[in-house]
Amino acid sequence: MTPNLARLLRSNFALSLPIALAMPLVVAALPAQAQMSFQGLDLSGGQSPSQPAAAAKKTSKAPKVTPKAPHSDQPAMPGLDLSGSPPPPRAPGMAPTMVLPGFSATGKPIPRQRMDLVAKQLKDGRFPESARAAFEITNEASDPDQAAEAEYLLAKSLYKLKMYHSALRHFSKVLARGTDGKFFRPSLEWVFFISRKTVDEDIVLDEVARYSTVAFPPRYQSEFRYLLARYYLARAEALIAAGQVNEGRSTLKQARQLVEMVPKTTPYFAKARFLAGTAAYQDATASLQAGQTGAPESLGQAFEAFKEVVRVTNPRDPEAFHDWHTRELAFMNLARIHFEARQNRAAIYYYGKVDRGGEQWLEALYEMAWAEYRIGDYERALGNMITLNSPFFQDEYFPESLTVKAIIYYENCRYNEARATIDDFESIYGPVHDELEKITGREQVPEAFYQLLDDIQQKQRQKSSTALLDRILKLALSDKDLKRRNGSIQELEGELDSIAGTAESFRYSDLAKTLLDELKAERQLAISQAGLIARAKLEQERDDLKDLLGKGLRIKFETQEKEKQLLEGRLAGQNSSPEVLKQYRYSVAVSDGDQYWPYEGEYWRDELGTYQYTLTKGCRQQGASPVIGNLPASSPGGGVGQHDR
Repeated sequence: MTPNLARLLRSNFALSLPIALAMPLVVAALPAQAQMSFQGLDLSGGQSPSQPAAAAKKTSKAPKVTPKAPHSDQPAMPGLDLSGSPPPPRAPGMAPTMVLPGFSATGKPIPRQRMDLVAKQLKDGRFPESARAAFEITNEASDPDQAAEAEYLLAKSLYKLKMYHSALRHFSKVLARGTDGKFFRPSLEWVFFISRKTVDEDIVLDEVARYSTVAFPPRYQSEFRYLLARYYLARAEALIAAGQVNEGRSTLKQARQLVEMVPKTTPYFAKARFLAGTAAYQDATASLQAGQTGAPESLGQAFEAFKEVVRVTNPRDPEAFHDWHTRELAFMNLARIHFEARQNRAAIYYYGKVDRGGEQWLEALYEMAWAEYRIGDYERALGNMITLNSPFFQDEYFPESLTVKAIIYYENCRYNEARATIDDFESIYGPVHDELEKITGREQVPEAFYQLLDDIQQKQRQKSSTALLDRILKLALSDKDLKRRNGSIQELEGELDSIAGTAESFRYSDLAKTLLDELKAERQLAISQAGLIARAKLEQERDDLKDLLGKGLRIKFETQEKEKQLLEGRLAGQNSSPEVLKQYRYSVAVSDGDQYWPYEGEYWRDELGTYQYTLTKGCRQQGASPVIGNLPASSPGGGVGQHDR
């Protein structure tokens, strides 16, 4: 709902921090029972995380980067074990029966020709046949070398069939046989390939972490270190969320050491620097949580890491890595850094660097409006609201944008507009809150919460959904963890469906039955984890909407009081009231590269993001700094040009 840098990490990343702070950062101590769940890992004993109340002055809260672990308030990575680091290699299962190489437990030999035939089928692209034949050998072979080779060929066949989750499971079985095996290293390489194919690369992090001591070939070392750092970062978040701050900071140190080993010449360098900034910020906020005051050195290190991401992804540099997604996230984080430091003009500068139409663009417009409101640039703030509330984005979820709009109208004594804006907010989001109350008010297992979202997705595909259900789905999937987990579930269902579409010889084989059972079990586990995340997200949004609706009522009440006072003053002949509307001085002049075009209720795609709402009249002294709660919204400002070079 508000600019929260932490939201972005498992979005892909996250952070926030100020440099050259005008005042030290002070972080309130967290409640003892707060933040007790993490990505599906429930650390609270079944209790829902508490929601701290937000303080505000007759308005919604201003955007703020809360110094806490990214997504620490949400349920996390499957299989994440907080008792040791990293997880030990998987046990291969029962020790194989001692037999001579090339013979089964019964003494029946497995001819080399059978294995060669499987390899030929795989080479010829006959993947269903090679998968079935390899599976049969894995069930017959007691010779560990033959079993490992068959398992490897089976996993490769499944990969070629685009059954990536099933392939990962069988590559994992090869890896579990030991690091000295002939097929260990090639299997680990295929695990990297799978991480590039799946929606959620986190599914391979646990496997990568198990073999962190293995010497990788040079061509995979950077990718390995990046993925392993991702694992350590996720683990550190969970530890800090569980109150194990010292252990979490120690794990963050491991993550930072790993990303420092990624060379600048690799495509993973920009992502590694982003992780470096994220880990540094998490370390700083963890130290603040532990009672340290001021701005730790790691805050500056985080800031420098994000600046480096911008430099190495510069599109004007022919040698730069064209990682636009990471570049946009870096700009967002730099903007939030300055916003938290009350350097609003610098924040606006960086928000403006986010690509128009990109994944982060609407979020940047919304957060920029808060910074513009702080410095009294109401025209641009209201212009951003016009874009966010345009028909092009009616399915997007920015409920606070309407309250920002109402606040600006109220503070400029435009009471009719303020009241109309709150009415719009209540008509749009009141039903959403009521529906969330019904959903979260029932005692349900976690799977039921995900099933609700899955039903909405099915209705969308069938064109039978409603605007209300679409908004609920939109707000739920705004959680990046849930969005990735949902994508992973869709992949699993796709694999299940793909088996049903194969030839009968494969569809009714023992291999297909085994794969179906394994996929269903994995899907059920993923649904349980997604359900925990969905429940936490829906409960959080329910509480946030309830808070916003309450603030909206207060705005409406104060608006009516002001209108009453003005009317009584006019009846008493008190026309000198300072709140009588006055004509504002304004200009329609624009830069040489722009053209002024009056807005007449029409929306054009090429105009989105460029609107300015001209306040022709009001009662506030132009250029005055508004106040948010008890905190001045004005910023000391500061140069930002050098930060982008």
